[in-house]
Amino acid sequence: MLHRIKRQVLPCLWLLSLLTVVSCRAAEPQAQPRSASLAVLESFKGRVAVAREDVPQIIKAAEAAAERMVSKPDALINVPYAPQPSFAEEIVNRSGGLAAALPPEERWRETTDHDVLLFSVRSWEKDGPKTPDVLKDARKRGWLIVLFASKAGAPKDLDVDYLVDNGASTGGASEAPMNAITNCLNAWVWHCEYAAALTRRGKCPGILKSIALPDGAQYDAPLQTRRGRHWMGECNTPIEPGKLADAYLKRVDELVAALGGERTQGQIGKAADIIAERMTAGRTVGVATCTHVLMSEIFLDTRSPWKPFNVVWHAKAAFPENVKKGDLLVWFGYIGVSTVLEDYNRYMRETGADVVTCFVRDENESNNAPEALAHIDQSWVRGDAEVAIPFAPGRMAPVSGLDQGLLFRMLDAAVAARIGRAKATRE
Repeated sequence: MLHRIKRQVLPCLWLLSLLTVVSCRAAEPQAQPRSASLAVLESFKGRVAVAREDVPQIIKAAEAAAERMVSKPDALINVPYAPQPSFAEEIVNRSGGLAAALPPEERWRETTDHDVLLFSVRSWEKDGPKTPDVLKDARKRGWLIVLFASKAGAPKDLDVDYLVDNGASTGGASEAPMNAITNCLNAWVWHCEYAAALTRRGKCPGILKSIALPDGAQYDAPLQTRRGRHWMGECNTPIEPGKLADAYLKRVDELVAALGGERTQGQIGKAADIIAERMTAGRTVGVATCTHVLMSEIFLDTRSPWKPFNVVWHAKAAFPENVKKGDLLVWFGYIGVSTVLEDYNRYMRETGADVVTCFVRDENESNNAPEALAHIDQSWVRGDAEVAIPFAPGRMAPVSGLDQGLLFRMLDAAVAARIGRAKATRE
C-alpha cells in the first residue's frame, strides 16, 4: 500500500499524516482469536441458560411421569438404547440415576400400555428420520412421551407430551455434539424434578450408587433385580418444585467455571499441542474410553482425524488391534485408567503406545498412568452424584458425563484449530 502511495504526487504533510496513522495501527496489539476450547464452553453456557428457562416445562413433565408411576405400579421408564446410544449410556444404570430406567429392548415382555418414554434427538437433520417410528409406536402403546430435542427444526406434526428444548439454533447436524450433551443435562434436571415430584406424593424412587464406592455394588444389587426396578420407598419430606433443578444447575455452573479456568485450559492446551503435532506428522492418534456418554460420542462429528475404538468388555484384544508403539492413545477414563470391572491399565501399557489421559485421579497412583505425556483432570469427585436428597442414598444426578463430553469436544476443537494453523503456515 505504501509504495503505491509514494508514487503519487501528494502534499508532504498529507503523506506524513497517513504514514503516522499506518504506523500507529501496526503498533496496536492484534486481538487474540478466541480459544477454540473456550468457544465450545461458551456454546454450552448458552444452552444452560435455555435449560434454566425450561425448568417449568421440565417440572410439568416430571409431575406427569410421577403421577403415572405412582398410580400404575407396574409402569416402566423406558430409555431405548439402539436409536440413542449416547443418551441411553448416560442415563441407564448410572450412579445417581434411576434404577427404574432401562432400555425396553431388555424387557419387552414387561412393558405396559402406561409406561413413560424418555427419548432424545441429537439433530433433526441426521437423526430425525428414525425418530417418528419410535414416537409413533410409543403413542400407539399409550406411553407418556418426554422428548429431549430442539424446538428448532422439529417436525410440525410432532406428537409428544412434553418437549424439553436443548436450545439449538437450527435442526442441523452441525450442532449435534452440543445437543447430545445438553439433552443429557436436561435429562438429569428431569430426574431431579421427577424424584421431587414423587416426594410430594409421599414416595421416593430407587437411586443407584456408584460402584466405585465401597458399598456401591452391594447397595445397587437389590435395586437392579426385576422387582427392584419397580421399587418405591416412603418419603415424609416433600421437596418443593424447582429446588433440585436449581441445585443441579448451580453445580453445572461450578463445572463450567472449572472447565474455563486456567488449570483445565492449560491442561487442554498442553494435550492439544502434543496431539496436533502427532496428527500433523501423519501419526496414528487413537481415542478410547470407558465412560458412558463418550462410548458413542468419540465416533461422531469430530473435527480432528482421531482413530476412535471401543474397548469396553474386550480391552485385551482392542488395545493391541488399534494402537502400537510409536502411536499416541488418548484415554478418557473414570477414576484412574482401570475400573473395578476391567483392567484397562494393563492392556493399554502392553501396547507400548504413548498416552494422554483424562480422568479423576485415583488414590492408587499406579492407576493414574504417571508415564502419560499429558493429563487433563475431570471436575467431580468419587461418588459421582451431586444433588442432596432426603432419602437413600442421599445424593443423585451426576455431572461427570457432561464434564467428559465437554472435555472431549473442547480438546477436539483445540486440536483442530492447531492443525488448521499448521496447515495455513505450510501453505
